[in-house]
Parts: sequence; structure tokens; C-alpha cells
Amino acid sequence: MSLALAAALLGHASFAAAQDGQSSTNGTDSADKTTELSRIEVTGSNIRRLDVETASPVQVISKQDIENMGARTLLQVLDNLPAARPAQQDSRSLFTGSDGASQANLRGLGAQGTLVLLNGRRLSYYGAPAGFQTQFVNIDAIPAAAIERMEVLTDGASAVYGTDAVAGVINVITKRNYQGAEVSVTTDKSSRIDSYGEHQASITAGFGDLDKDRYNVYASVNLYRRDAIPLSDFYDKRPDQYYVNNPNYLKNLRLGTGSKPGVFNPGSYFAINPRTGARVQEAAPGCNNVLTGEAAGPRCIWQTWMNNEIDAGAETERMTGYVNAHFLVGENTEAFAELTYTDIDLRANGGTPRSFGTTTGNPTSWFSRNTGNTVNQFRYPFLGPNNEYNHASPELRAINGGVVGLQYLLQDVGDNYFGQRNTDKSYRGLFGLRGAIGDWNWETAFATAGTHSVTYQTINVNLDGFRKAFGPFTVDPGTGRVIISDHPAYKFGEISEANAALLREAYPTFDIQSWTRLHTLDGKIEGPLFNLPAGEMRAAFGFNISRETFYTPGNEDAANGLITQQGGSWFDGKRNTYALFAETVAPLTEKLELDAALRVDKYPNFSANLAPKIGLKYQVLPQLLLRGTYSEGFRAPSLAEAGTGGVFAQLGGFRDELRCAETNAIANLLRQSRRGGDVDLGNSLLNADCSRTVARMTQPNQDLEPEKAKIATLGFVFEPLDWLSVSADYWFIYRRNEIAAPDFSKEQDIVSMARSPITDSDRAAQAALAAMCADPASGVSCPGTLPGYSAGNVASVVGQYKNRGRTLVDGFDIDARSRFSLGEWGSLNVGVAATIARRKEAYLDDENGWYYGNTVGYHSNPRLRATINADWNYRQFTTSFFVNYVGHTKWAWDRVDAEDNNPETCTAGFLPVPEAQCDGVPSWWTANLSLAWRPTDKLNVGLTVKNLFDRQPFYDPNSFLGDSSDYASILGRSYSVTVGYKF
Repeated sequence: MSLALAAALLGHASFAAAQDGQSSTNGTDSADKTTELSRIEVTGSNIRRLDVETASPVQVISKQDIENMGARTLLQVLDNLPAARPAQQDSRSLFTGSDGASQANLRGLGAQGTLVLLNGRRLSYYGAPAGFQTQFVNIDAIPAAAIERMEVLTDGASAVYGTDAVAGVINVITKRNYQGAEVSVTTDKSSRIDSYGEHQASITAGFGDLDKDRYNVYASVNLYRRDAIPLSDFYDKRPDQYYVNNPNYLKNLRLGTGSKPGVFNPGSYFAINPRTGARVQEAAPGCNNVLTGEAAGPRCIWQTWMNNEIDAGAETERMTGYVNAHFLVGENTEAFAELTYTDIDLRANGGTPRSFGTTTGNPTSWFSRNTGNTVNQFRYPFLGPNNEYNHASPELRAINGGVVGLQYLLQDVGDNYFGQRNTDKSYRGLFGLRGAIGDWNWETAFATAGTHSVTYQTINVNLDGFRKAFGPFTVDPGTGRVIISDHPAYKFGEISEANAALLREAYPTFDIQSWTRLHTLDGKIEGPLFNLPAGEMRAAFGFNISRETFYTPGNEDAANGLITQQGGSWFDGKRNTYALFAETVAPLTEKLELDAALRVDKYPNFSANLAPKIGLKYQVLPQLLLRGTYSEGFRAPSLAEAGTGGVFAQLGGFRDELRCAETNAIANLLRQSRRGGDVDLGNSLLNADCSRTVARMTQPNQDLEPEKAKIATLGFVFEPLDWLSVSADYWFIYRRNEIAAPDFSKEQDIVSMARSPITDSDRAAQAALAAMCADPASGVSCPGTLPGYSAGNVASVVGQYKNRGRTLVDGFDIDARSRFSLGEWGSLNVGVAATIARRKEAYLDDENGWYYGNTVGYHSNPRLRATINADWNYRQFTTSFFVNYVGHTKWAWDRVDAEDNNPETCTAGFLPVPEAQCDGVPSWWTANLSLAWRPTDKLNVGLTVKNLFDRQPFYDPNSFLGDSSDYASILGRSYSVTVGYKF
């Protein structure tokens, strides 16, 4: 049963009154009007009915429920629903391709399998698709201040709504009629992260009474701001095991030893011995921060800039405006209109300044649109023997005939130049009419919606600008190395505006723009067909026509391969779709009701899709209801998946087993040395090649078939006592022809792969190992044949969208709600909701079958997710206690991964985890406590303590920050204060 369905069973009249926004006030006499108002429309059906309970399980979350959760955004509401799974959060969205947006994800089937509606109608996709490829609705663009309630349908609804509704539907319903004005202000602060702050303000105002004045118009504006979290406030707050597995992390920040921000640093020179491959380095003249003790020699160091906001959290500002209007026209017609506009601005300092770092390791590699399958590459060049800034010692210059590498700090452009910014402007305008012809209700509406997203990045090199600052480049005849101009335009050794201008061209701000548009025209008519012996049979018929466009032209410099590590995406697609649907509700007997729906959707290049749904509801006893549904769903390939264009981007975290093993063999020997420099080098090499960033290309596939799904539910609602209701539903989703982007961790998904050659850095590591093993003072007993490299690192991978066999997921939803009267002490409501996953399996193909097995109980797929809440209402006070629970899982992702990551190896992602966590991810719970005080009808004050017991994240090497951010907040205990006033 739902979070508020118990409330419907316990107080049906109040719930029906709240639902009249889905009804119409047609009819001429009072009796007819009363009958009509008693009919409601519930998400998942086009037919108005007298009973809120349908054959499909629908969770209803009221505005009061949202306040009791302590939730301030739609994303936070979904975090408290067991059926919802973690998905992209705007605060962690940098470099996802859809930066600044949040997703909904029911049943763990992804944002593309969850349909999000506003007042029963579709929204346009976010302008920038996730990963440059997955189109989804940004739930942050929904007007929070105007929300009346949310209805979450947890079975398939393609027969009613069409594509995307495989895992379920989230329908956000706004107020229909509002008079007066109210303001609300909220601020959140953290006890652990000083820089964190989340602030909201809203104002809602309306006038006109729909019944008396025949119109109502209201508007709502919601302002939101989240403060950035710089590295300086987070670098020392990761779980302890993170620092064990990254022993040089804190040391490499060089706090207290390197030169401070704004202080000139002349850098270091180095050379690679052509005979031994050993690296030799020295600090440049004038260095005041010399680091000694490294095997290669002394070097000049600087502090890592602590203003980096990329990792822990970007700054976000968001404004959402919403206007709703209703007008009665004549006796039987109502005109209605909505306008929604959202402006999102996300910014993150990328850590400044940058350094000129001559490359001896892997080159930067990337694909781009106009260079096809050719991998673009870039290395920072060397200084030639005659360069005016080559002040290396004669001994160092002699190693390579005067050619030296340079590590130099480029401070000229200042502290806040590098980073990323994302803007998104989205809108939806809707105008419609509804009315009645006799006993039949009709409704039609036209909506136009769209988004424009822009990503601004100031991170990577522009090859033309870099050439202007440091070129022209030549090749040294003696070493074959690329060297910069002997007299470059950029002047090393000074900080100046002239240098800054050159760096702004070498590291420019470039933009990636994308647009989506959605125009829809729909209409439906609903009413009684005839009377059966058990009651009235009702039906609905309707149509939908839509025009969808998606355009991402890409940045021209990036398309030509001029921006390092930035190929971007390029899509250009348009399509018209058409749909017809019908639905009926028929009381077969006094206790048995049938709900049947059928929808035909026609997409270009595909046969018409027929999606049926059938549901049965059986009232066994007044206290016991049985219900079940069967439906068939589908999802058509998006324009990004099957259109024209492709994705040219970076792939982070690529694991190359060959290089990982070879590098770690070298590192583990070096770490045994008694010589400090060897240990530092070994720590730096450890796991360095186990997770690399490589160039990746994802190609669209115009031969894709639509996904198809069979969806079923079976359950009951039981109210044995006036104060208790319990429900349980089994759910089953079997999806075929699943459209999947290539999983580059799977060999079978890689169409082609290229490797870089063995690098100078590789040879230097082998040379350092040989020198250590030749020195008895190291105390290391080395093998007769030293480990080394047989191949370079992977530089690029190419894959394509494909239909990937089948997916099967099933489980149980359980919900229990109770209400107790405490007499003069008020009332107490207690509820428990849980989702118990049973299976999640993927059938790859006939050769591999169900290769990975059932992944329930493995990492990111807990068997149990649950919430417990208790609300105590006493006079002017409401106290709410809310507990979220996530069950234990294994560290491995599946049974194949468990061969390497299991309690015996005590690893996750091939990295050690704390001994106490060898058996897997621990079960986890957090609690929120809220207190609301309403001293008058106009004033309300609220205090929420999130993570009441200040539970700290545990170490999880599979996560972005190395902590359990999907379960526990990095913020620790946080406090939220809300003040609202009605005029």
C-alpha cells in the first residue's frame, strides 16, 4: 500500500476532497455537482472513479508527508521511497554530460524507464543527456512550492502513457485553486562541512475563487541556492581507509611545504637517461620550496590549490516560476493554462592555477567528430637546448643533448579562472479546455516544452591557443622530442597580464549547447457506457500527437579535435509520434472490478506498438481487498540512441587488467625498500594503472528495436482494525531488447581498442626498480627476472548502442500504516514501508545466457530498503521521526566479480577494505527528526535535524568520493530551519 493510501482508507472523505483538482464541476444542479465532485482521477488511469483504491498500487505522498520527511526538493522525497533507487544528483553531476540535473529511478531500471509527469502530462527531456546519451526529465525543474501531492505508480503504465513508463510513473500534482499569499524561507547547515549551506525561499500568491468568481489564477516562485564545498573543507574528511589505499594523497597536497598560492614558483627541470631510462630532476634556480629525498633528485614543489570544488560539491542557483489559471466558460466548460519556467546555474571552481608539465607518460587521448576513428593525442613538449628559459645545470643538460622537461606553475590567470559552469533554461506552456457533454467528460490540451542547456568548461588545452603561447614547435634532431619555441610568446619567470591573455587562449572557455523541444496535442473523453448488473461501466478514449526534436551541434573547435580530452556529442534528430488509447472500468460483480486499457503508439521507422493492460480488484471482505495487474510496456529508442551523430568523450575508471598487474608488481617491490625515495615512487605507482581515463566513442545504432516489457503485480490491502491497514504487492518486470550503451568494462561491448606505446615514465619506473634491486642497502630480495611492461596503457575504446537481451527484476512492496488517538495528548501515526528485491538478472545472448546471475544482494542492489516513520500531532506541534534503512550487500557487483572481490580477498574494486568490512557493504540506517510549530493559522516554524545520530560514511572504493555517499551523507548531522507565513 502507499504512503498515503492508508490515509485514504482511514479518512476517505478528506482525501477525495483533496483530489477535486482532477475532477470537473460540470452539471447544473447541486446533486449532480456533488456526484461529479466525488469522482476522482488517479495516476495510471484516465477514468474518474468513486474509490481511490485501484487495481494498480499507487503511492500518494501529500505535501504534509513531504514536510514530515524533512524533504525540500523532489529528489529528497524520492530518497525516502523504498521503490526509488539512487540516481544522478545535481550536486554530484559534474562531468556526466547532464551537469546540474537530477534523475528519478524506480526499481533500479534507470531514468529512461521512469516516466515523470506534471499534472498528468509529459515534460520535455533535459537539454543535455546523461553521459551525452541518456535522455531524461530533470526533476529539479518541477515547481516545489506549488506541489499539492505526488502520486507514484509502481507498475507499468505504457497502455495509458506510452513510452518510458516501464518501471513506473511519478506524477507531480500542483494546487488547482489558491487564494491569498504565503512565503516560506528555509536554510540548511552542516555540523561537519563548514562551507555547506542550502537555502530556499518561495512565495505563492493567487486570487479568484473558481466557484464564486468563475476563475482562479495563482503564481509561485521558488528560489534555491546550494553553496559550494571546496577541497579545503573536505580533503581530510574521507573515510580512514581511503588514505590507507592512497598513501600519497595528503602528502601530494604539499600543505605547509610547497609554495603558497600567488607566490612565484620557478618549477623543476628533468631529463630521461636514454641508456637506462632513469629520470633525473632538479629544482629550477630561485626555488624556495625544494623537496629532497626522491630517487630522481630534488624538485621544486607547490601546494595543490584547495579551492577545487569539483569533487565535493558545486555551487547551484535555481529559480522556478509557475503560473496556473482556471476559468469557467459558460455552464459546462473550463479553460485552464499552466506556465513553468526554470533557470539553473551551476558553477564549480576547477582548482587553479594550472601547470606546464612536460609529458613523459601517456599522452592525453580523445576522439572528436570531424576526425572520425582517429584518436587525437597531446603531450606537453620539452625545452630545447637553446631555449632562453632553459636554465638547467650543465650536468642535467648533458643527459639529452640539452633537451630538458619542465614542470612550471602557470599562475597568471588567477585563482578562479579554471572550472566549469552549466546553465539550463527550461519551460512548459500548456493551454486546455475541459467540459461535459451529457454524462461524458472531455478534455483537450496543447503543450509546448523545451530546454536549452549549455556547458561552459575552462579546463583543457586548445591546441591553436597553446601553439600561440608556446610555439612554433619543432622536433629535436638528436632525441626526436617535440620542443617549444626557443623564444615563446609566453614569458616564463614572470606573472603578467600579457601572459594571462595568452593562457586564456591556450586554456579557453568553450561551450557545448543542446536543445530539446516537445510539442503535444492530446484529447480524451470519459464517461458511462451502460449499466451492468453490478454497476456502471465507464470508458475513456483519447489520442496524443507529439513532435520531438533534439539538437546538440557540439563545439566547433572540439569537433575538429582542437580541445584536448573534449570531443563532446553531436545529435540532430526530429520525429512525430501518434497514439490512440482506450480504457474501461467494469464492475463484473458487486465485489469484482475489471480495469482494461489498450494503447497504440506509432513511431517513425518502427511498426505500431500495441500496449495492453488489464487489472482486477476483488473486495473479498469489507476489510480485505485483492488486486492484480498485467501490462505490456515499451520504450522507443531515443533520438540520441538511434539518431544521427554520436558521443565523443572521456571514459573514467577504465580498468586494464594487464597494466594494473604489471604496474602493481613494480610498485609492491619498491614499497619494500629501506630507501625513502623508492617507497614514495612505489606509493605513487600503486593502483595508478588500475583505473585510467581513456578516449571513448559511443556510436548510435539505427538498427535498434524498441524495448518491450511484461509487467505484473499481485497483492492485497487489509484493514483488520479501524486504526491499522496493511498492504503487500508482488511486482515483476521482464524487459526484452533492452537498449544499452556499451559497458566498456565488458570485453564483448568493445568494438575496437587502441594502446599507447610504452612511455618514458614506464621506462623510468623500471629503471628505478633495477637501481633499487642492485643496491643491497634497499634490503629487498628481488626476483631473478624483474617485473616490467609488456604493453602501453589503453588509449581508446569504441562501442555502439545495442539491444542487450533481457532483464528480469521482481520483488515485494510492503506497507503498514496505523493511527492512534492519544486523547488530550493528540494523535500518533506510525508507518513502515519496505521494498524487498528478489531477482535482478540480465540475459546477454544465447551464448552467454544469464551470465552474471542474480545480482540482488550484490553491490548497489540491496535486498531490502525500508523506511519507518512516526508522526505525533499535539496541539500546535507536529513531531516526526523518519528512519531510512538499506540492507547489507556484497562488495562484488555480480558473481563474476566475486571471483576477485570477496571476503577472502577483503577487497572491493580490487582495493583493500577495512578488516571489519571484509564480508561486504554493511547495512545502513540514518534518522531524521522534525518539529513543526504552528502558533497561529498564519505562522509556521520548523526545525529538522537530518542524520540525527551523526553517522559517518564508511569506505566504499566503488563510489565517486571513496565513501558511501549513496547511503550516508558526507555532511554528517545537519540542521534545517523553516519559517513560513500566510497573508
